[in-house]
Amino acid sequence: MRLFLDISSLARWTGPPVGIARVEHALARAAASRPDTSLCVWDARGGRFRLLRPQWADIVLGWQGAVDMPAANRSWLSRHRWFAALERLRLTVPVAAPLAAAVQDRLLALRPHGHRVRDRDGTRIAHVPPTLALAGDAGIGPGDVLLSAGSDWFHLDIARLGEAKRRIGFRYACLCYDLIPVTHPQFYAEADVALVSRHWRGALKVADLVIANAHCIARDIAAFAEAEAVPAPCVAILPLGFDPPPDAPGALPDGLEPGRFILFVGTIEPRKGHAMLLRVWRRLLARGVVRRHRFKLVFAGRPGWMVEGVLRELADANGLDGSVAHLRELEDSRLDALYACAAFCVYPSQYEGFGLPVIEAFARRTPMLASTGGALPETVGGLFACLPPDDEAAWERTLEAWMEQPPQFTGATRHQAWPEAARAILDRAAAA
Repeated sequence: MRLFLDISSLARWTGPPVGIARVEHALARAAASRPDTSLCVWDARGGRFRLLRPQWADIVLGWQGAVDMPAANRSWLSRHRWFAALERLRLTVPVAAPLAAAVQDRLLALRPHGHRVRDRDGTRIAHVPPTLALAGDAGIGPGDVLLSAGSDWFHLDIARLGEAKRRIGFRYACLCYDLIPVTHPQFYAEADVALVSRHWRGALKVADLVIANAHCIARDIAAFAEAEAVPAPCVAILPLGFDPPPDAPGALPDGLEPGRFILFVGTIEPRKGHAMLLRVWRRLLARGVVRRHRFKLVFAGRPGWMVEGVLRELADANGLDGSVAHLRELEDSRLDALYACAAFCVYPSQYEGFGLPVIEAFARRTPMLASTGGALPETVGGLFACLPPDDEAAWERTLEAWMEQPPQFTGATRHQAWPEAARAILDRAAAA
């Protein structure tokens, strides 16, 4: 029996490492030490999984590049195709690399690429053509196990996967982080709700094992299966892990004083609670609480969807007396510094499937004030109280009290670092 880890989401990722990409990255790192496990990527054009070649796996796992999977309808005359041809030249012919990069820059000046091509310090991000990065058919055979742990609703054709599974006889395991677009559709575009619903309706029919990160998500899976009249799958509950903090975190961004700011890590999207927190913060500002304690509120996360009002408010620094900072893209060392130096963290989400920022804060012994939304009480594990996400009065009272006397982290989190957590997920999948 062999285990094949589908890293299609990670292989396409060119932004700052967040969320699902981080989880898939942790699993891929753990898989690298397992002789029975191979990394593969779904090729939509061919309708099959292909192996990721080891020499390019190092680039993907090092956050230095991505596999530039082409659209099925890309024209030979498209700008993207020319960019890809130049990228192949840049990556394989060192003497021609400067010229290829210069021509690419001219193309990008006409219209930007759909993904980032440089990181914050200007270093090129490789967009490796699949003819370089991917070998032939992965060779998944009878009795093997395929584990998917990404945002499969975007790139995986679940119907074709089901046909291949029935024809070949392999086992299929997948991670379900949450079903929030289905259970809370008001926070998403209608097309995204339909996309996620359609994927999981098909996935539950073919999955031999679904791995959930919390009991409340396991209940959501069972309820969805019942509502869709599909067989309830075998569900295992395995929590996510955290990256151990470095020995020496990076420097804090300018304008922040250790122990004098509140940190909120997460993509800015409707369900996360940014708008509610800003309303509470304005009241604390008006009452002089913020100025009296010299505190700031820091949002660390990229902009999401349906949050134009929040982004406008964050851009209006004068309207918040300079007391709120929005940091869009952070390298890990800077994020570590924020976690380590924050007085405490907050997570007022309406609903979460797990809450990675909670255990990332706990790993650095930083207190967390989270909501009762979804799995957050499970993840917090009783170390701190959780507040209802819509009880603005409770949030205002507690934030004032915590600024007056920041709590101390005195307990012990039950969560594991990524090497151990990832190993448990891979082991359970292999036993599907």
